[in-house]
Amino acid sequence: MYSNQRTGRVKVIVNCGPSREYIASCLASLKSQTFLDWEAHVTIDPYRDGTLERAIEARSGDDRILITANEQRMYSMANLVHAIDRSQARPEDIIVVLDGDDWLCNDDALQIIVDTYRKYDCWMTYGSWVSNVEHIVGGLPAYAEGTTDFRNEEWLATAVRTWKKWLWDLIDDQDLRDKKGDYLRVAEDVAVMFPMLEMSGTAKARHIPQTLMLYNRANPACVGNIHRHELERLAAYVRGKPRYSALTVKPLSQVSLSHVASALSQPIQP
Repeated sequence: MYSNQRTGRVKVIVNCGPSREYIASCLASLKSQTFLDWEAHVTIDPYRDGTLERAIEARSGDDRILITANEQRMYSMANLVHAIDRSQARPEDIIVVLDGDDWLCNDDALQIIVDTYRKYDCWMTYGSWVSNVEHIVGGLPAYAEGTTDFRNEEWLATAVRTWKKWLWDLIDDQDLRDKKGDYLRVAEDVAVMFPMLEMSGTAKARHIPQTLMLYNRANPACVGNIHRHELERLAAYVRGKPRYSALTVKPLSQVSLSHVASALSQPIQP
């Protein structure tokens, strides 16, 4: 049975597209954290822009940073799924998602996340960030208390996105894929967060109002800049999927997780 008091380790999942100019800042922001019990699992898709070489240089022998270079482009969702698998995260470990062209903007960011789990016994967190472009300001609010129909609400569950590994294990893998059965290339954030928000509810999904991350919209290769149509199309596809049932308690054992996942992914009857 899971302990309410146990926080687990922090597993940071870093996904890199073209990030040559930014990956050093990303990894430096991790290495400067006051909270030390973390590992970073960095995945680099092959754009041949020098991101891999910069990442290896920025790691500077820190064995908490593990780098995987893909032989072909796998894109965001597949990279997320495979990196979490490689991390060997345990059920109570905290998964933290950070793109390779973004970076934590204060040295206490991970400590704030961990303290939030300890204080509120939550299952997931979201927020908060600032941007480096004038028209995107960040600082989004929390979902209203008692929200359940997250897919029809304004999208607020933005970076920094974190969750307990056991909660991630309850997501049906098919809900991370497109109509052809391939992992989503973009819009992975909504595909991942909606099921976990629905299972957690606002009681267990905690908004962090402190600014933790710099969201780098100045990168010319930012998905929001170059894949806007695909992003909107796939986000609409995800919003149209059946929602998951709310959990009232954590699963009693890891053995039961696959059975619970199957039940939770069934459509809710009106």
